[in-house]
Amino acid sequence: MNLSRNRALSYLFAPLLALSLGLGVSPSAEAHKGHAGPMVHFMKSKAALKQMLPAGVRITKRKQPLSDDAVEWAETKYGVDLDSKIYSYYLATDKADKSFKGAAYVNQMHYRHGDLKFAVGIDANQRVTQVAILGINEKYVVDFEGNVGTGLIADYAGLSLDELVAKAKALASSDKATREFAAAVRDAAVLLAAFTR
Repeated sequence: MNLSRNRALSYLFAPLLALSLGLGVSPSAEAHKGHAGPMVHFMKSKAALKQMLPAGVRITKRKQPLSDDAVEWAETKYGVDLDSKIYSYYLATDKADKSFKGAAYVNQMHYRHGDLKFAVGIDANQRVTQVAILGINEKYVVDFEGNVGTGLIADYAGLSLDELVAKAKALASSDKATREFAAAVRDAAVLLAAFTR
């Protein structure tokens, strides 16, 4: 008797529990969807790549995993924790001898309730050629226009990887936009160096 009553109660409460959990999670997740507004574009990826990579070279889009050795190198040399997942990046090589001339990485990262799309380029000497903010959700344009900038960001051009890591460390106590962007640029440049070293 007790067993059948417990079973009957479980049939009654299980769907109610599932429904209440579903309703409890969905509205909060949906509340943030679109909260940041549409993406505002400052620069197209192709235009940014032209600024970051040398002219007259062959540009190839590569998609490959980062080796465990490269992950360890980035952690040991620069203190940057990278994943050994598959990344897409652009590789610039000389058309004649196929020597490495530069690389660029276009990425989109989460920023508050929206996304930030950016690009980073390095040359054959592992110096930053250019950094660009390609776009950000409308609500957060103010964060970047006032603190970091939009489009090409001249503050990073010409920095070596060591200088870039030091700059990101120095900006670690800055406002959220500056801090997160500097860390993302550092990680992207070290990622490119790990692929091309």
